[in-house]
Amino acid sequence: MNVALYPPKDRIPDVNSAQVQAWVAEIDWSRVPNIPVAPGLADVPHFPKCPDDSQVDTSSCWWSCAGCVAETDVVTCPDKGSWGLTYDDGPSPATRDMMHFLNNKRLSATFFIVGSRVLEYPDILKEQVEQGHHIAMHTWSHSGLTTLTNHQIVAEIRWSEKIIRDVTGLTTKYVRPPYGDIDNRVREILRQMGYTTVIWSKGWDTNDWRMLQNQIQEWDILQSFKGALGSRDNIRSATGAPGGPITLEHDLTSATISLSQKLIPMAMSSGLRPMSIASCMNDQTPYQRGSKLGPNGATGKVNNGDNANSYRGMRGMEEQDFKPEMNTAGAITRTPSRSAAAMAAYSLALGLTALASSVVLSI
Repeated sequence: MNVALYPPKDRIPDVNSAQVQAWVAEIDWSRVPNIPVAPGLADVPHFPKCPDDSQVDTSSCWWSCAGCVAETDVVTCPDKGSWGLTYDDGPSPATRDMMHFLNNKRLSATFFIVGSRVLEYPDILKEQVEQGHHIAMHTWSHSGLTTLTNHQIVAEIRWSEKIIRDVTGLTTKYVRPPYGDIDNRVREILRQMGYTTVIWSKGWDTNDWRMLQNQIQEWDILQSFKGALGSRDNIRSATGAPGGPITLEHDLTSATISLSQKLIPMAMSSGLRPMSIASCMNDQTPYQRGSKLGPNGATGKVNNGDNANSYRGMRGMEEQDFKPEMNTAGAITRTPSRSAAAMAAYSLALGLTALASSVVLSI
């Protein structure tokens, strides 16, 4: 992979590049609500700083600071017996251990990919697709989207979309905003780019990330998860309909993977069926462009973004999915391609944005 073709790892991409400006021009900005960019915390500029409750604009449906869920936000599986099994912030070296476990159990999951992580681990992403897992997006730099300008949001999404497509031949369709940070401004921009927003079910954040800061022990999480399983009849979608849970986990370290390998049999013994978001939503077209989910591996295709012999795509992909899109000048414009609990600050492993441990965050 030629990393020089992409923005730097864990940094918000430059919005002044010709490529980003071409992507920006695709958006009908007259349809995007005029909601101000949210301020960030002093120590973490791109984690949203919530105002006093009396100052929150409820019309913006801000999940992070008002707990608002829009009807279009996926927060549950429609079927009460289904469990949307998801992992954020990879790919990482720990991802392979999680995939090995899932494969032995004959299970699939959705992996929400941080685009700039692919710079380091493109082969892991390829393996995820080859093994039949569902790939979705988690932005480029893992910044809270409400703290970004409109153009920065576009750059975060499109660059992540591009690198995933350049490696796999698949154009993602589902996105999880980092920290679940979304409001109606962000939703409209994502919608116009073809994305469905996935958060997680209330009370089903496993808090596995807190183990990384020694804020919680695995036993505490297991007990909390047992309690959630016992009260899952209370799960409700954005429209109030009963449903199955969608969890938040991370394929970051051996600790988070080991935890997940305990949670899965617990849930299955209670009658929950773990599956990807695509399966839980019964979505037969889980990507904007590219093949359906399935095993059997990838086929060799010429990669428009990288070296000619890149390994990408899955059987059944249309040849046109590999052709670049041009603007009228002939330049390539796209490669086809406040939850309930306040949490102490944390830092995500593997170089994700470091958060000062003295700051209290609301996710």
